[in-house]
Formats: sequence, structure tokens, C-alpha cells
Amino acid sequence: MLSVITPVYNNGEELHRAINSVLQQAEISNGQLPVEIILINDGSNTRCCELLAQIKGQYPQVILLNHEENRGPAAARNTGLKHASGELISFIDGDDEWPENKLTLLLPHLDDPDTSVAGGKVRYVAANGTPMPNMLFDPETQEITHVHLGGILVKRQVFDSGMTFDENLRYSEDVNWWLLLREQRQGIVLLEEATLIYHVHGNNMSVEKTPQELDLLNVLRHSLRRRRETKQSRPLPQINDFRRFYRPLVSVIIPLYNGAETIVRTLDTVKQQTYESIELIVVDDGSSDDGAGRQLVSEHYPTATLVTTPNRGVAAARNTGTGLASGKYLAFLDQDDEWEADKTSAQVAYLNAHPYVGWVTCNQTLHAQEELVLPRHLLRLPTDEHRSFVPSALMLRSHVLASLGGFDSSLVAGDDTELIVNLRNAGFEEANIERPLLRKWWHQNNGTYASDKMRAGLFEILRRQSQRKKGALVR
Repeated sequence: MLSVITPVYNNGEELHRAINSVLQQAEISNGQLPVEIILINDGSNTRCCELLAQIKGQYPQVILLNHEENRGPAAARNTGLKHASGELISFIDGDDEWPENKLTLLLPHLDDPDTSVAGGKVRYVAANGTPMPNMLFDPETQEITHVHLGGILVKRQVFDSGMTFDENLRYSEDVNWWLLLREQRQGIVLLEEATLIYHVHGNNMSVEKTPQELDLLNVLRHSLRRRRETKQSRPLPQINDFRRFYRPLVSVIIPLYNGAETIVRTLDTVKQQTYESIELIVVDDGSSDDGAGRQLVSEHYPTATLVTTPNRGVAAARNTGTGLASGKYLAFLDQDDEWEADKTSAQVAYLNAHPYVGWVTCNQTLHAQEELVLPRHLLRLPTDEHRSFVPSALMLRSHVLASLGGFDSSLVAGDDTELIVNLRNAGFEEANIERPLLRKWWHQNNGTYASDKMRAGLFEILRRQSQRKKGALVR
């Protein structure tokens, strides 16, 4: 059974629209899924009470509960949950409606035992003369992915575990509940289709209110306190991280320094990626080759964003590229490395399917020119594939890197190692694609070849790690 919970406070005839949008779902109208619609009269006026009495007599699926006084949406929803009989729970406000295919879209995803909540986008519809809220809508559909209880379907076990609504919150109780879901690492799937139609009419509770009025800062403080009390160090994923079927833009960032000999081969592996939603950013870090490398980038990848900076090192170049990036995911590629054609698609697919993972690497194989003489600190070049932590193997969520402040450009070498250390210290979950998706080339211009610089960089990283363990980072 499905239990649909609706708080009611001084609503009008639009309640019929909301109820009918539930009853017109194919799975309900054909008898496949029994439904109860629980209306909670939250201290409404006489006119609304009379309407509710009429509705209860008109719709046999309706259960009417009453609060003697107005207690707010959180209390109304909790009352509905206490009386709900369904193993599936959903919500609809009295002035909204469900698209006719909401259940058809969402029900299959709850067959997955690891998924507790499924939802989709919200489509906004404004009444005549009512301005739309100031949000980043899709310009064609007026849809957006954000927190709204009316767009989701939830397994009953989530609420039975104690995750109900905070009745001390007049506003943003839904945001607080979404934070609880992520703190408890519940399985969430958000689709690209609309699963709620939100009607904007000027009397909406939260439209055009400020974050202070919505009590959002207080809600975030509650979340931080809960995580401290339970010793949770992992940052929470963002709502957009749960969009499993989204094909996000990936920003590929290549630092370039006198790379004319290898850059074309590297660019070709970007062009050969099977994943199409890619933007390429090349940062020339003050090359001294009279623009030879930049010219090749312009000729072989004319759609790339190409910028030139004074020579400040590879970490600064990567940070410059990150600052120009628009992608949800970030990937880095050195000017002399190569990707397998499905490297981007494999890592995007993994991050989309695992929203609690912040970064992912892949395996690599090492290649060298025949005449290469290895540096003294390497006895031989490994020939088997193995997990790689170099930037060319890495893909991470853009907000993850932003939270760390990017690569550390103060290090003479080893900034990539420092990034991995910082990712782990911050508690971001990691994963690896166990396939050789990176071909790493060795030659005498590799940074690793400069053993003195590398040694100095690694010593500095170890010093910092030691200071962290003592509780005070000294730079």
C-alpha cells in the first residue's frame, strides 16, 4: 500500500486537483497499488473544514485527521506518519499536483534494496500575473532539481528508523530531513524527469523568503552538531550528486609547458573519449617554446579554452584551469599522458552510481622510450598494471576539490600527493576503477625524474602530516 500524506491549512478547491492527481496514477487507477490519502487538518478555518468534510465523503481513499490548533507542516506530516498503513510513503501539498507518470517513474527504483528514497525534478507553474521564483530553472521546462517532499517516494522503514520531521522548525523541516537522510547514508536516486508540479500563486509558504526567514542557518547548525556528536568526519554529498542518470559536464584540465612533442597525442585521446559531455581547458604555464605547444592545441582542438599564465608551476596551472571549469566533475591530464577511450565514461558512471564517493582513480600502465635511463631511485619500471594516484588517473566532484582549496602551489613537487593526503584526511570516500585506463609515459622531462625536487616535496608533505597528527598544522 501507498500512504500519501497532505498537511492542510486553509486550502481551497485546489485540494481536489491534488487528490485527483494521485488517484489518476496508472498503478492506482488500475488497482495494482492500493492507496490511502491522509489529510491532516492543521487548525484550518471553518470554510476549509467544511470543504474537508465534503472531500472525505467524496473520496473513499481519504482519511481525515484533525489538529485542534495550527502546529505547522512538520507536526502535520508526523501525525500522518503515525496513522499511515503503507509500506511506501509519499507526500503532496494541497496546492500542488503529481505528474501522471510519477509512480511509473519512481516505483522501479525502490525495487533496489539499497535505495530508500526515489525522486525527480520539480516543475514550477505560475498563476497568471504571479512572478516565478528566482531560481536556476531549465529554461525550456521550468524544472529544477532541489529538495521537495512532494516529488519523492520513500520506503516506510526510513521513518520507522526515527527519521521524522522536526516539529520545532516552522520552515525548512524538509531540508533538515534531507540532511538526516545523507547523515544516515540512505540510498537516494533522483531522476531527470519531473515528479512534482509546484504551483506558484503568491500565497506559498516559502517562495521568496530569505535564508534567515527560512531558518536555514539553524538547520545547517543542527546538522553539524549531529555529525560532531556521532563523530562523522565525512562531508555530505550535495543534492545533485544523487542524479544517477544525469550526464554531467566533465571539465578536463591540461597544464602545458613546452609540450609540443607530446601534446597532439594527448589531445587525440581526449577527442577519442566515448563520453561526449566534455569541456577541455589547457593552461599554458609560461612556456618558452615561442608558442609552439599553444599553436598545436589551437589546430588540433579548436574548441578548447586556452589560457596563458606566467610560469608558476603545474599546481598553479591546474588551479587556474579549475577556476575556469564549469563541469560537475573535474579530470586532469598531463601533457604527455594518454587515456583509454572509455576512461571518462567509466569514472562518470561510477560517481553517478555512488553519490557518497567523492573521488575515483583508475589503474595505469607505464611506458617509456627505449633509450630512457631510469633515475637512481628507480631500479626498474613496473610493467604490470596498478592503481594510480597521479592527476591523470583522477576524477573528482568539483565541490570536493573546492572544499580543499585546490592543489598546493607552494610545494616544489608532490602537490598531487599532497592532494590525495588532503582528500583522505578530509574523509572523502574514494574508489578505483580496476582497469588500466591510463597510459603513463616516462621520459627525462617527467617531474618525478627530478629526484631532488621530488624528495624535497615529499619531505614537506611528511612534515605536514606529522604536524596534523599533533593537532597543529605548521606551514
